[in-house]
Amino acid sequence: MKYSKEELDLINHIDQHVKNKKITYYKAIPQELYQKIKAIMRTKNFNGSLQEYFEFLGYIFIPTSKYPKDTIDIITLLMQHYPSRYVTNLENIDRNLYYIIQDKALQHKVDIPEYINKLGFNFVFNSNIYPHSPTYYIGTSEKEYIKQLNKLFPEGTIIIEELIEKDSWLFKSINYLRQIRSIQTIDEQLEFFGFKVIRRWNG
Repeated sequence: MKYSKEELDLINHIDQHVKNKKITYYKAIPQELYQKIKAIMRTKNFNGSLQEYFEFLGYIFIPTSKYPKDTIDIITLLMQHYPSRYVTNLENIDRNLYYIIQDKALQHKVDIPEYINKLGFNFVFNSNIYPHSPTYYIGTSEKEYIKQLNKLFPEGTIIIEELIEKDSWLFKSINYLRQIRSIQTIDEQLEFFGFKVIRRWNG
């Protein structure tokens, strides 16, 4: 089968993360590579799903029947990735696990680092990658978040639990933002946006 130079390069990079041409869950592929795959797929106007595109590139797609969601299973998988118990760059190491932990943290009304700490691990911030507030600029997406927050909390005081209840997607988005900016808590991120933050949940 004839592949373009871009696709041959793509295959070479995928092979570094996939054993025996078998993909059990494609979200475990590093995010940057995952986005590149989708971009090339669109550029080539591939008529099919992402799974079909992987198969076109020569991979066998064998999705796992169930991904660990119980606390014990999550701890076991974290130990496989981080035997030192210091968790860093989880989204690129195992994005599927990252999103499961994100949902678990949301259910417990805590940040991802807090939830990971409760499991007996230490969440390590990559502070050398992004500057801390207030030195970084407020971009278009941040301005949109502030606009939405002002609608939800016109008095300028945000109650974390109410934010989760009113707009969990907005909470997740801001929580993700503060992590890539290496800000330790969502409270600090919201305060940088100019809001006062209150937490009612103490369990």
